Amino acid sequence: MTKKTSLSDIAKSLGVSKTLVSLVINNKGDEHGISAETQKRVLDKIKELNYRPNVLARGFRTGRTNTIGLIVSDISNRFYSRIARRVEDYAWIHGYSVVICSTDENEEKEIQQIRLLRDRKVDGLIISSSQKDCEIFNKLVDAEMPHVLIDRTFDRMKSVNVSVDNFGGARMAARHLITQGIKKIALVTITPEHISTISDRKKGFLSALNEAKITIPPEWHIAIPFNNIEQAIKESLLKLYQSGDMPQAIFTLNNNLTSVCLMNLRKLSVKVPNDVALIGFDDVLYFSFTQPSISAIDQPVERIGEKAFDLLLRQIEKNELLPHERSVYLPVDIIIRESSIKPNNYVTE
Repeated sequence: MTKKTSLSDIAKSLGVSKTLVSLVINNKGDEHGISAETQKRVLDKIKELNYRPNVLARGFRTGRTNTIGLIVSDISNRFYSRIARRVEDYAWIHGYSVVICSTDENEEKEIQQIRLLRDRKVDGLIISSSQKDCEIFNKLVDAEMPHVLIDRTFDRMKSVNVSVDNFGGARMAARHLITQGIKKIALVTITPEHISTISDRKKGFLSALNEAKITIPPEWHIAIPFNNIEQAIKESLLKLYQSGDMPQAIFTLNNNLTSVCLMNLRKLSVKVPNDVALIGFDDVLYFSFTQPSISAIDQPVERIGEKAFDLLLRQIEKNELLPHERSVYLPVDIIIRESSIKPNNYVTE
């Protein structure tokens, strides 16, 4: 039978004290002046040696279940599955298990899942919400229920949150197209459009177009229902194609929209980027290997998961968060590939 890894084993392998390892595991490294590099070495070694804290003993001692809930719109979306994987990795290191729920962007389903997880006595929640306002989350704050909102923000919210610069990322995409002289641009969004991620990307993209005095006609602003992406995009692009007035470029607001747009443009024999350039928000690995490779705004997805779990654990452990730590915005980048680069002989109308 394999001997179970102990704190002493980890400390000995790293040449540090058992106390230092314990502080890192219990998320108290920063307050005790342990460098980020040392904390990373400890966490990497924990993963390497498959160390597992004694959850039962900790539960008896703290009165916790050592379980957290992760609520997202669609776990099959690569963006959310990457976040979930990182949350699970960090939860495992710290002795927690994760219950994952998908809402399908259904507000009532989300509320029911929050109630269900609270009934199961989870110690905290990480939520990518579809709500129109922050009422339910402000109630969680008032009830002192540890939680972190990811990829969503609200006006007047009290909740700790982790998001990215959606507005700025969409502006990057717009400027990339504009600098090539492209003026006829379609925007493919997804409903419900009240979600901050979608509205911020839309506002950022349109703000850059407005500065360049470019407007999008109503028929080129395509809102796709969350629960009918493939059919809705197929019908919308076919309608544009049959009109004889195709845009010179398309910007999509998430990776699923981008993938389905590329597939349907191919079916219509529309050449990307020669006929229509394509760029989307949210890069995924396979975008590097498609033909053509797809340009996209790259989000620090794993970092979102890491930061969300860290902020949740600190709430569970009753560690005070500084004001600037309660609302975290992470930067994004633009990855320019073949799909959005027009040929050198391209001439705008």
